[in-house]
Parts: sequence; C-alpha cells; structure tokens
Amino acid sequence: MDNGKAVYNFNVNSFNIKAEYYKRDIAEIFVPLVRRLENMRKSSDYRLIVYLAGPCGAGKTTLSLLLEDLIPAVTGCSAQSAGIDGFHYRQEYLNSHYLYKNNNKTLMSDVKGSAETYDFEKLHNKIKTLRRGKDIYWPGYDRIIHDTAEDVVFINGEIIIIEGNWLMLDEPRWRELAVYCDYSIFIAADRQILINRLIERKIKGGLSAKEAERFVMRSDAENIERILNHRLKCDLELEIKNDGGYKQ
Repeated sequence: MDNGKAVYNFNVNSFNIKAEYYKRDIAEIFVPLVRRLENMRKSSDYRLIVYLAGPCGAGKTTLSLLLEDLIPAVTGCSAQSAGIDGFHYRQEYLNSHYLYKNNNKTLMSDVKGSAETYDFEKLHNKIKTLRRGKDIYWPGYDRIIHDTAEDVVFINGEIIIIEGNWLMLDEPRWRELAVYCDYSIFIAADRQILINRLIERKIKGGLSAKEAERFVMRSDAENIERILNHRLKCDLELEIKNDGGYKQ
C-alpha cells in the first residue's frame, strides 16, 4: 500500500536498515537541495564537500545515503557518503585511557561517542586532503564488532557528504573543520525521540534493554544536549517531526 512514503534499504555499519521518507519531503526538500548542490558543483572547479551534522539518533547516516542515491539520479554528478564514526579511537585505546569531566576520572570506553573519543587530528587531516581534491581511503565502523576498520571505502566522488555528530560543534579544534565545508546541513529533533531511537539501536547491537538505557542516559543524552546547544549555524536546518517527516 502506498502510504506516501518511499522505502530504501541501506547497509549501515554492518546492519541492513530500512529507511522510509515521505515523498513530499523528497520532492519539496531533498530534490531542491540536490539541485542546489549540483549548481554549486558546476560553478566551481573543485570537489564539493557537504557536512551533515546533528545529534546521535537523528538519522544522519541514512539521510546521507539517500542523498548519495539522489544526487546521481537527479543530477548526474557522482556522490559518496562518508561517516566520521571510523575515526573513533580503537576500542583497545578507549579501554585503557581516561578523560576528566567535572573533575571526575572517566574511562573513555564508558563515554564512547563523545567528541573526546574521536581522533580529531586524523579526521582533520583526511578532510583537508579531500579539500585539496585528492582521492583517499576512508575508515569505517562496524557495529557488530564495535570497533573501527581502516580503508573501508575509496573516496573519489564529485560531491562528498560527510556525516557526523560533531562536525559543526562550536568548540575549540572542532570549529576548525568548518573551513573545509562548502555546504552544511543540521538535523535536529526532540530529545525524547532521539533517546528512544538510541536505546533501540543499542538493543539491536546486542545490549539488554536495561544496559541500553543505562548507556544512553549516561553518555548519549549528554552528547545530545552538547550538540544541540553548542553548534555553528548551518546553511540548511531541518527538524524531525513526530511523524518522522521533516520541517524547515
């Protein structure tokens, strides 16, 4: 039955994910966005870099994959999606290193997903290399083994959509990344919608319901507040509605 939605099947970090988008959102928001990116790309002599930022659970990864499909279909330009989760420190490192928050010593693996658990310099260097027009290998993240993997995808497209929680974070070091971005998108959502999505994701990853809720409330909930309240202004800002659609 046609419920006004288009259904896509994506492979996300070793999981097969069914993503549904309202056809009206595709027609009224995402196709015009793709046309805008096409015009930007054709008016320049270099690769276009798009940042897709927002809190964990906002559906950034599947949206980046939707854009990866739409861009060549609508414009003929080549496009690739690349997430920043492959830039987490290795699990071995997280299990043996600490950070200090509010004068408390915290094992990094206990707050995995916070900005401090990413190898910022490695990410910075990769994006800078892309900005110079060079083709590179990009790391990935496997949610089955809960660890990163090197050289997962070769990046050589005309339009690169980089998605991640912290890309538009308005804090020291992270705000330096904005200089490499041609167009930025931010996805916001109600806090409880995000928390419910994240608990469901953790359960799919193998945690019990109680373990999933404990981790999300200890780590992800704080990250959501930080991302929503400490960010740079983006070129396109969208919000997820209660029915799963988007509003500008």
